[in-house]
Amino acid sequence: MTGPALRGTGQGKRAMGLSNSRGGAAGLRRLARAALLLVPLALAACGSVVAGSSGSAAAPVLKAVQPGALCADQAAVNHLVVRRSGQIGHVGVGDPVLPRRRFTFPAVVTITSAADARAVARALCALPLQPAGIVNCPADLGITYQLRFAAGGTRFRTVSIQSTGCEIASGFGKPRTISSAPGFWSVLSKGMRLESPAGQQAFRGTAGAGKHCAPASTQLTQTGNCPGKNQPG
Repeated sequence: MTGPALRGTGQGKRAMGLSNSRGGAAGLRRLARAALLLVPLALAACGSVVAGSSGSAAAPVLKAVQPGALCADQAAVNHLVVRRSGQIGHVGVGDPVLPRRRFTFPAVVTITSAADARAVARALCALPLQPAGIVNCPADLGITYQLRFAAGGTRFRTVSIQSTGCEIASGFGKPRTISSAPGFWSVLSKGMRLESPAGQQAFRGTAGAGKHCAPASTQLTQTGNCPGKNQPG
């Protein structure tokens, strides 16, 4: 009687050990899946700021729509991400090297206020169409902003706007121009909670000291953070 009882006890211990190992492995798999879900959230929070909310909010991205649908569905817009990109070092061949532009806000700003996002969409769709023919424009420094609107689970096609040069807005139907409607920049800066400078200057940025500065001995004051002539006393 003792022999069978011992064998039974050994088998029971082995069965319990197998069950515990399986349970432990399942727990580790659940922890690994949870860690993987947290990685993209941590990465998305780097190098950006959220406007219109005390916390961060992920943009709902399920499907893209046709280019002209933004203006038709602007009343449904409730989310906007603004991303800055581009800068050029020369205006023309032989011109001096331009310094990097400085901005008062980060390269990525998220507008979570539905009212502010809709206001930007309305101002964008109210812009006049780009005129036909040849147009003379100021220097284009290559600074562009990508506007990514969303309405619930729908992501609209990315809109691209230029803050210098001809100030063209494209990506939501026929190209439009901002240069004849400067109030657009005020609406965008308000939605992004920009304080100073406000309006178009905030999106153009300011130039730091560089090779474009004239000699300090020739001018009492200069713009663009360039050194001016030392005043006596």
